[in-house]
Amino acid sequence: MSNCVLPVRALRYDPKVVGDLGQVLAPPYDVISPDQQRELYERHPANVVRLILGFQHDSDTSTDNRYTRSRIDLATFLANGSIARDPSQAFYVYEQSFPLADGRTVTRRGVVGRWRIQDHGGLLAHERTLDGPKADRLKLFSACKVVCSQVFTFYSDPQRQVDAVLAQPGVMNPGVEFACADGVRHRLLLVTRHDAVESLSTILSGFTQYIADGHHRYETTKNYRNARRAELGTVTGEEPFNFASVYMANTHQDGLVIQPIYRLLHGIPGFDPAALLAALSRECEVIQAGTDIHQASSLLERCGKSGPSFAFRLGKGGWMVLAVHPEAHEAFVKDSGLHASVARLDVSWLHQRVMSGLLAITKDAQASQANLDYMHSLNDVAEALEQDHGKYQAAILLNPVTAQQIEAVAAAGERMPQKSTFFYPKIISGLVIHPLEDEIP
Repeated sequence: MSNCVLPVRALRYDPKVVGDLGQVLAPPYDVISPDQQRELYERHPANVVRLILGFQHDSDTSTDNRYTRSRIDLATFLANGSIARDPSQAFYVYEQSFPLADGRTVTRRGVVGRWRIQDHGGLLAHERTLDGPKADRLKLFSACKVVCSQVFTFYSDPQRQVDAVLAQPGVMNPGVEFACADGVRHRLLLVTRHDAVESLSTILSGFTQYIADGHHRYETTKNYRNARRAELGTVTGEEPFNFASVYMANTHQDGLVIQPIYRLLHGIPGFDPAALLAALSRECEVIQAGTDIHQASSLLERCGKSGPSFAFRLGKGGWMVLAVHPEAHEAFVKDSGLHASVARLDVSWLHQRVMSGLLAITKDAQASQANLDYMHSLNDVAEALEQDHGKYQAAILLNPVTAQQIEAVAAAGERMPQKSTFFYPKIISGLVIHPLEDEIP
């Protein structure tokens, strides 16, 4: 059987034309706020935000809209040399170096290539996807014929076979290196030597790959492929649209960092903090954790080594760490109706037992974020609570899930609750641009 992971002849920004790449690249579209969207537009006339998240206007029509304008911008960038096609196929080694809270600086390494989309099996997912984002991305892919962001996948290779290939003299050619305002340093190297490309293709094709981030992008690329196959009727299977753009990282490295996503609750009718605490106390040990969010997080981490645990702040009160009693957790795993791999997750107990069960926040309300705000850092939570003017009824901290937990859920064909994982840092958009067709705008 042919390998499922292959090199790609990608398109890339040319620093000789656009200058500092940190000025033209951007985060993934789904984490860009309206304010950041405007800032990125103003930062550089060729910023990739114009290709991944164009402005919408009230005057938009079927022939003049955010997608058609992205196509025009791409054609302009290609014509003026801001973006150019690499001369040959390559695997792209993408490294991100970043500081951790404990003061260490670590580097996450992944390999960018293309993944042969399969009708059955293939990349294993752990998140549910929504129709709205997929429809939006399909319109964009159909207009521009390129994908500017990779599907982030991970695999387990304790022998570090990929690193062994890359360590051979002369395998990696210098690409680009730059830093962004968030403190993350990015480095891209190219692998074009035939023997190394063949080795990487074979090694990476042999691993089970799990989607870490980019579930909507992968499903959309598959939908685009299906549409093109239906349109053409006869295909060889080697056309560019048969492949997804992937970034593949080994779990056996210090730089594979999974962070939790914190919850802030608001607008819950009849919210009674005393009644909630009384109900939680019947199933959890309640440990007072003071007023400092960082101390509460440290205590939460220690408690989490023994079982499901959460840090709660109700209203303007102090923090409490709630450690679920083992017998309560086992009863939940048995009676929740969830697959054991999902039921054993802290976030599952939180969403089903607390949010749905005790607070009556429906799954639809959770999906639409009607009563939930999500935040990615303790400092953001602390700032939001300081400035909330009574908006937030409760704040909840969680411990992160592990790569092994994600693997177990994905291997079982199950899905986690929404916003369960945050792989940090995000893969930057526009560094490696994947063509979906032989001819692009």
